[in-house]
Amino acid sequence: MDIGFIGLGKLGEPIARRVLTWCQTHGCRLYVFDATKREAMERLKVLGAREGVSAAAIAERCTILFSLLPGPEDVIALGMGENGILRNAEGLDIWFELSPFQNMRWDSLREQAPPDLVLVDAPISGGVSLAQAGNLSMALEGAQPILQRYQDLLSTFVANCKVTELTEAPPSFFRLADG
Repeated sequence: MDIGFIGLGKLGEPIARRVLTWCQTHGCRLYVFDATKREAMERLKVLGAREGVSAAAIAERCTILFSLLPGPEDVIALGMGENGILRNAEGLDIWFELSPFQNMRWDSLREQAPPDLVLVDAPISGGVSLAQAGNLSMALEGAQPILQRYQDLLSTFVANCKVTELTEAPPSFFRLADG
């Protein structure tokens, strides 16, 4: 299985390192990409990650995608367009958007996504030291089965997760198992 990670800034790089370690122990490959953080990509490549040539290339190749970008418009740009995630998501099963802000346009991406692609708004909170330690918090918007299916992977960088069902049900809170 191939996993993609787009956005290697202050929080993205340490999270990607933790995901890379998980990949290495589970026989998976991690593809990383950031158009402006070339040094972070190089550091991760030295550790064993593979360079994603573009966001579109990662979407074409990977089954799971994580993104962590500076602003809502960056996320929309990543998803849309000829070279966007949605047009190139041939093998992609799920896209976790980790950016720590509320994206009012996330639902518009979800509406335009291919029917077999699950888009999960999963903003994280916590600083760099928590990212390095794998103790971030996450507010995962989706269904309980998503958390159950990906809990092992998510627990590599998330310690606490609040799941808000897409229905009107109240959120459920979970302490993720140590990863």
